[in-house]
Amino acid sequence: MSDDLAETPVELGSARSSGPSLQSMLDSDTRPVPESLRDHSYQLQGTADVPKSRYTDRAFAELERTYLWRETWQMACMEVDLAKVGDHVVYDVAGESLIVVRSDADEIRAYHNACLHRGTKLRVDGGRVASFRCPFHGWKWSLDGELVELPAQWDFPHIKDHPDSHLPQAAVALWQGFVFVNMSDDPEPFETYAAKLIEHFDRDFDMTDRYRTLWVTKEVPANWKITMEAFAEGYHVIATHPQILEFTADENSEYSIWPESPNTTRFVNGFGAQSPHLEELSDQQVVDAYLQFATGARRGDVDASTVEVPEGATSRQVVADVFRQGLEQTYGADMSAKSDAEMLDAVLYHLFPAFAPWAGVGQSLVYRWRPGSTPDTSFMDVIRLAPLPADGTIPEPAAQEVLALDQSWKESKAMGGLADVFEQDMANLPRVQAGMYSTGKRGISFSVYMEARIRMHHRMIDAMIDRGLDAEGTSSVLLDPHRVSDG
Repeated sequence: MSDDLAETPVELGSARSSGPSLQSMLDSDTRPVPESLRDHSYQLQGTADVPKSRYTDRAFAELERTYLWRETWQMACMEVDLAKVGDHVVYDVAGESLIVVRSDADEIRAYHNACLHRGTKLRVDGGRVASFRCPFHGWKWSLDGELVELPAQWDFPHIKDHPDSHLPQAAVALWQGFVFVNMSDDPEPFETYAAKLIEHFDRDFDMTDRYRTLWVTKEVPANWKITMEAFAEGYHVIATHPQILEFTADENSEYSIWPESPNTTRFVNGFGAQSPHLEELSDQQVVDAYLQFATGARRGDVDASTVEVPEGATSRQVVADVFRQGLEQTYGADMSAKSDAEMLDAVLYHLFPAFAPWAGVGQSLVYRWRPGSTPDTSFMDVIRLAPLPADGTIPEPAAQEVLALDQSWKESKAMGGLADVFEQDMANLPRVQAGMYSTGKRGISFSVYMEARIRMHHRMIDAMIDRGLDAEGTSSVLLDPHRVSDG
């Protein structure tokens, strides 16, 4: 081969798929694009395999329980779930349990959910109460966490009025209508922990003007990381969701890592443009395929079957306008200033370790993941938010719906067309979990760019475990068999 035909070496981490980049799609938007979508950053995370044992080993799950779940900020509920004094939810994660309660009109607290007598769970479900009473021996605490009733008090002279008789608390942070908790003795302030997430949403993607139309929690037959990782990249679309390739720029997705704010990462999948895996389609073919699939686009009086692409327009511009009209007719909300990207794209942020809100309007979902009772199971929450009606009314928020391990997402009527897509993802997960027990190859080979955020999250888990072990003066040999190499 002559020198002029030889391939030019590509710097590791700089290669990208053929086709338009997300930023070039934003360049052709019909409206000003939110500044946050122009804030893109990538940092190489290496190429080393990730040990499979991180998904299967009980000892590693225990390390995560102690040094990850007890030390990080996690979304426990939404503020609408705590509307009145005494309203509370029970947040269970990795063997820990918190009662998150509105203790008075201006305060929300999170109490460790265990009686200080013999450890009985004070609450197993949410609701509204005037106090927390242990069902075993009747010890009772006020909403302020003070021990107010102690049967046979004469036999507990060392307990009553002692500071340790108050229910111990976790830290609480309120942001964009969500309630976050952190069980660390000395938590990093939420404002710095979630700095990039807060910056972007507070400026461009306000969620406080929405209401909850869906909340489904499902037990999943896979480790929490496997479940989470299924929603962290667009690489799987070609095999798992082939029905959307005609209008999804899957391999052209953009992945952002901000070294100055490592707890926040982002994945943006552009819609209304074809996959680079297909032969070239016309803009009309893309629009027809998208609107035929997206039955939700037919909200209001928009007849999607008659939509044509005008000369000089693009498929993204046309479908975005259909969605604007549909949302305006359904909710009465003014969408005229919303960019095409906000109407179409899957803009999925991730706050380490397991909270993922979608930005934009057309794709307004929130995900949460938690470990199950064994390394082979987990829980996934899906919340959908919709614009508040223009008449100023605030609809009642959707209640939580819980699906068991053997139930399908399709058993939730509220999921609608989302259920079909989620079932495609769920079909993979038990097979992935089973493959983690194979001894043929002991590691997982993530890609350099599209799956860099996933590898980064594994390294962050290791860093937290190392920090915790070091603080206790414990040897890191406990982590070594499962550690992610820096290679």
